[in-house]
Amino acid sequence: MTKPSVGFLGLGAMGLPMAKHLIQNGYPLHITCNRSRSPVDALVALGATEHSSAEEVAKHSTFIVTILPTDKEMEEVLLAPSFIQSLTPGTTLIEMTSGSPSVMKRIAEAYLASGIQVLDAPVSGGTVGAEKGKLTVMAAGDPSTLDHCQSLLSCFAATIHYVGSIGAGKGIKAINQMMAAVHMLAVSEATVLAEQLDIEPHILREVIMSSSGASWMLENKLEALLEENYMPGFKLSLMRKDIQIAVGEGKALDLPLSNFALALYQQAESTYGNLDFAAISHYLSERGT
Repeated sequence: MTKPSVGFLGLGAMGLPMAKHLIQNGYPLHITCNRSRSPVDALVALGATEHSSAEEVAKHSTFIVTILPTDKEMEEVLLAPSFIQSLTPGTTLIEMTSGSPSVMKRIAEAYLASGIQVLDAPVSGGTVGAEKGKLTVMAAGDPSTLDHCQSLLSCFAATIHYVGSIGAGKGIKAINQMMAAVHMLAVSEATVLAEQLDIEPHILREVIMSSSGASWMLENKLEALLEENYMPGFKLSLMRKDIQIAVGEGKALDLPLSNFALALYQQAESTYGNLDFAAISHYLSERGT
């Protein structure tokens, strides 16, 4: 049985491996070149069809998957009248950007009015999760829309959570990123303190990971910190953007840890913005933390 066609916009560090999984699972994939040819060429070699524009991708797709850098790109691409008009009623937008709930709600309002189904569905798990097809999806919208998208999402996700109405997906992703940013600061400080106390770092990880201080950051990022390997999986500039979304959504609340984390990532961004967000540890060491 022929699977529905999928348009994929946003072929970055996360999007490219996700798109590969769709091809490997038999979905006809439609793409266009935006910033870089290399991911387009890689997908075309696997069987994807390249088009001249996002509008042409839209015309050939039953599902549109988008995972873009920021709100700015979400608005420029998805709220362009020419793009919306290129979509056929009954098409489904699966919007996976780590963006703000307010922009997601505006997009959903415009699309639902045009007969387009919308799933607000950011992901967590990083580039490793994307490559292994083990991402976590935070899906929001009409439950029937999620049901409609389950098979497609399962191509690159191990866990799919239904989290509520449109905007809740982006909201819970912002909260996740806020916590991840704070956890990275804690692991960075713990690594420095362990060194001062002559504690072997791998023993630190083994003990803490079976204790109450355990965290995903300690388990998965310790090697990068020790080796000072900051090849970007998730850029520090994007982490700063995500913390800012969370702090902005909670501006009426007292969020001292999150505001402090945001300030540190902002200070580090000019030097380390294009490196992995684990580079915040190097910034802290330079400050004498």
